[in-house]
Amino acid sequence: MRKLIILLDGAADERIPIFDNRTPLEAASKAFMDGVARDGKVGTTDGKDYTHTFLLELLTGRPYEIPRGVIEAYGLELPIGEGRVAYRMTPAKVRDHNVEWYYNITCDEEMFLQRAIIKNRPKLASMDPKILLYHGGKGVLTVKGDDILDLPKPPGQAKLDGADLGPFEDFARGVQDSTGGITLLPWGGGLGKVAVDIRREITKVPDLAVISKSPSALGVGRFLGMQTHRVPGFKEGAKVAAQLLGREDVFLHIEETDDISHKCNPKDKLRLIEEIDRELARYEKHFQRCEVALLIDHGASSVTGEHLLMRVPFAVRGPRWKGDGTASFHENGGQHFPLGALLDTILED
Repeated sequence: MRKLIILLDGAADERIPIFDNRTPLEAASKAFMDGVARDGKVGTTDGKDYTHTFLLELLTGRPYEIPRGVIEAYGLELPIGEGRVAYRMTPAKVRDHNVEWYYNITCDEEMFLQRAIIKNRPKLASMDPKILLYHGGKGVLTVKGDDILDLPKPPGQAKLDGADLGPFEDFARGVQDSTGGITLLPWGGGLGKVAVDIRREITKVPDLAVISKSPSALGVGRFLGMQTHRVPGFKEGAKVAAQLLGREDVFLHIEETDDISHKCNPKDKLRLIEEIDRELARYEKHFQRCEVALLIDHGASSVTGEHLLMRVPFAVRGPRWKGDGTASFHENGGQHFPLGALLDTILED
């Protein structure tokens, strides 16, 4: 029986007064997700701070710490060989040393940011920079060198002095001046050698096709040697998942639920969850022939925009679990399964 694992990135949340003290996931009308929970098994597992750390432990059974920049360099196929450092890049505004991570970037601002990066890229020329941008003005940068800067990580509040940026200070200031306030800050830096050494330790990897628009999920898949499919969003992702399930097991990562959380609008998050559910329901005839699991990697507050470290819910429907679940998929109790044992525990034949 084919397996479909759907990860709703950052879909868990805090209780919100306008939803009668329910979370957006709990308040949403979502027949497909609730059907998986009602006809299957629900429980909780361990949330992680970022998607890539959650996936590494889920898929390998052990916790591994690989820097975000390195994983995303794998995802975008940027050079990360000997003597290169990779960083994740995130749009931000810096005022009086306070960092405001900028998630509400408009299409015009994203275009201005891209132009500013091209204009200021020569300031990094001595480091042989290789940079790729993706949705929301985010990007990945690899440079020559061995020194790794320890810089603030989004989405939490942060302080930053220009000198903390080291060789990236002139670049960051130049981008900010060119855009009138928005810059691109590096974080999550690391050497590719770290990932190579860890990969030698990993002997067991599930046979799944990874579908995502996110370099984090795609990077984990490529790092582990799994087949990957990059899509522009969850609608195309659901379509590709339905197509592939005829011949292989599938892991579908939906990043939009995390992205919307950082924009701090609970109603928009609820509406997006409902839209995703309707899209998944379109392919229910394909999914009914599969074991289906719904997972969440971490909480993400749609009030503050920050990640929430918490136990996160799962639901699984299939031949082993049938008929003893609850009527809703949301932040709940139920039996707790350690993250490293989750796949073997709930998706075994």
